[in-house]
Amino acid sequence: MHAQATVSTKRISREGSKRRLRILLIIVLCFLSWAAVNIWGQFAKLHEKKAVVANMEQQLVEARKVNALTTKEIARLHNDEYLDQIIRRDFHYSKPGETPLSASKPQ
Repeated sequence: MHAQATVSTKRISREGSKRRLRILLIIVLCFLSWAAVNIWGQFAKLHEKKAVVANMEQQLVEARKVNALTTKEIARLHNDEYLDQIIRRDFHYSKPGETPLSASKPQ
């Protein structure tokens, strides 16, 4: 009788171990699934942020070009001869004694 009790106790113990192992496996699989979904979402956000960064870098390059042109123009505006050229070109001024010439486009 004692031998049968030990065999049934071992069987119950083995079945309990299998059940606990199965439950643990299910919990681990649920955790891994949750982690995979979060990682997938993070990759999508990372891709969006990379696109935003690329756009901002392009805007920075364009802003630097505009800044360089503006700085060059400011440096040129300190020259009196350049100012005379701008005034003559944009405002059609001429020095006393000069006759302004205008060329019209043929139609």
